[in-house]
Amino acid sequence: MTSSAQTALILSRLVLMGVVACGDESPSRLVGTGYVYGSIVRGDHAIGSGAWDNRVKDGPARVETVVTAVQTANDALSDTNRQAKYCKMVASPFSFYRGSNHLFWADLSDDSRLARFGNNKTRTWIQGDLHAENFGSFADDEGEVVYDLNDFDESIIADYQFDIWRMAISLLLVSRQNGGFGQAQQAEIVSAFSEAYLDAMADFKGNDGEGRYAATANNTDNPIAAFLARVERKKTRKKLLRKWTTTTVTGLGRARWLDTNLEKLGDVAVEEHRRISDSLRGYGLTMGGDLAFRPDYFVVKSIAKRLFAGTGSLGTSRFYVLIEGPSESVKDDVILDIKRQSTPTAIATFQSQSQRDYHLLFSNEGERHALAYRALGKDVDDHLGWIALHDGHYSVRELSPRKDTLDTASLTEITEFLAVAAIWGKVLAAAHARADKDFDSALVAYSIDKQIAKVTSDHVQDFLNHTIDVATQYAAQVQVDYAIFSHWLGGNACAPVN
Repeated sequence: MTSSAQTALILSRLVLMGVVACGDESPSRLVGTGYVYGSIVRGDHAIGSGAWDNRVKDGPARVETVVTAVQTANDALSDTNRQAKYCKMVASPFSFYRGSNHLFWADLSDDSRLARFGNNKTRTWIQGDLHAENFGSFADDEGEVVYDLNDFDESIIADYQFDIWRMAISLLLVSRQNGGFGQAQQAEIVSAFSEAYLDAMADFKGNDGEGRYAATANNTDNPIAAFLARVERKKTRKKLLRKWTTTTVTGLGRARWLDTNLEKLGDVAVEEHRRISDSLRGYGLTMGGDLAFRPDYFVVKSIAKRLFAGTGSLGTSRFYVLIEGPSESVKDDVILDIKRQSTPTAIATFQSQSQRDYHLLFSNEGERHALAYRALGKDVDDHLGWIALHDGHYSVRELSPRKDTLDTASLTEITEFLAVAAIWGKVLAAAHARADKDFDSALVAYSIDKQIAKVTSDHVQDFLNHTIDVATQYAAQVQVDYAIFSHWLGGNACAPVN
């Protein structure tokens, strides 16, 4: 909890910097960020006049809200992990946004603007924490290198617009972080993403095109095509194993194990090793792909704690497990990524009946994660499943040798940014469309591509403007919240873990 004195000190610093106005009721002018709140214009349409109270929240109440929410969300972390996470979050407004999904949901979960292009038939599986770095490359279960959503920890069934809005906000934050993009170009980037999403949904309507689509080096434009070609050329199992493991020659031949001398891996206690090994015996029953659970394939060779991974999920209990894989050769060993799954952040913002409905749908959070992954993905990892440990349920998936993320800092040219934004839009549309009744009509009873086409077909420009409006207003809020967080964090020494 923030004391009155601390709140006053934070506010006085922000007022002196010009980041917040002197009173609760005044709009904020964000200096040094390349824009003024509410001023983006696309054509003759003024952006920034929507329902986020028509102003940024920046007074004592918001300071209290932000500081208390951040403290509460990270209270369970160890001091080391909390400090590492805060140091990542303070790097930029975009990094803060990545680490504070709870604020997004608390602020926007019941926003009245959802009704403009949504209704009770526009719900599907959504990613739930979407931003520009939750897309990435990996190999699908056919071995093809694809570009798709790559994180399902926060996935839930909810209105599709939450993913649209959260992604659009991140596009503004990234474009401002990268610099060189004027207000009109920022709006153009958001529109490229939103329009590609709608175009894809219209294309998927009445067919199963979403089930056939995957973004690859062969059907995308640069820089995604170049990125995927580079991944296929340079990211190999040999390099993955070299990165995370070490080998030695024994009397029985060459042995491999996870290298816990690495900064991002830690030792596990004997009892913890036993619990994880034992739990894998039941894991085979949760796998849904073509890979049969064979005891010789899943022989555990080494287990290590995975440390300092991610931003929002940094500090979440996580393990890498090295298993034998297809043969006794150390060259084809497989690393399983085992991560504790919690109730998605959004659920806490839902009404009590919706919360009860959620808990009736899934037996545990590991199952929910696997269902979301299978619903939103195409030809997903055959290793996907879950296990139960003493402190909860954990997702299990292979650490793909082809795993990589496009460096969003490289998007400094408008033509490239627009091309990537359009690909993000189509990839998201395909994921949403796959996850509707086509996946499981008991979970989602409608065709989301049909419903979205119905509510947007004659209002495409309105949808684009509406999305820019929401994104512009909330990106301004993120800037203020970031400033509050930065000044609350103060002079604490940071040595961020990359």
